[in-house]
Amino acid sequence: MNGHPAPRRLRLALLDDHEVVRRGIALHLTRDRRFSIAASHSLSEDFITTLHRLPVDVAIIDLALSPGDRGSDALIPLLRSTFPRIPLLAFATLSPATNLSHLINAGLSGIVGKAEPLPMLSDAIVRVHQGLNRLPPGCILPADCNVLSRNEREVLELVLAGLTVSEIALRRHRSVKTVSTQKVSALRKLGVRNDAEIYAMRPHAGAS
Repeated sequence: MNGHPAPRRLRLALLDDHEVVRRGIALHLTRDRRFSIAASHSLSEDFITTLHRLPVDVAIIDLALSPGDRGSDALIPLLRSTFPRIPLLAFATLSPATNLSHLINAGLSGIVGKAEPLPMLSDAIVRVHQGLNRLPPGCILPADCNVLSRNEREVLELVLAGLTVSEIALRRHRSVKTVSTQKVSALRKLGVRNDAEIYAMRPHAGAS
């Protein structure tokens, strides 16, 4: 014992219309000392009522609720506008046709595929709570989503090509400080934390 209080657990709220999914997620997360389950609901109306009443650090939502409940196109903007400070993390069944840009632009902070291992959900919760975006492995937002400025996109493309900041500065006739600032800004907007995560995007570079 060093006399310091234990770190506060992150308070989580779950929304999924399948009880077995909610129970499975809750069982996994409550085994982690970083988390506590503040609420668990199957209906969006009950979920929203709870968010008005209880302080929550991260909201975890299913994108496909029961027939008659709100769809994701209505639910995400509603939650984002009503609770602007609560990160929204979707735990969803994904397909190649899933429009990740649309979901992120609607207000999601991150997405975890239901086919991913549960530890990935734990990591995603921490990530979105830190203010970063989280996408499934191998997924990035397409370059035409208007997240990055032209300069930021050009710098990122050169980084993906393997150039250092100094080499990019020389090629673009800019100072190292300017290029470094543009790189940091691009990483922040994409929710990328370091060079390793940049290079993980490399197989998708130049994809149309």
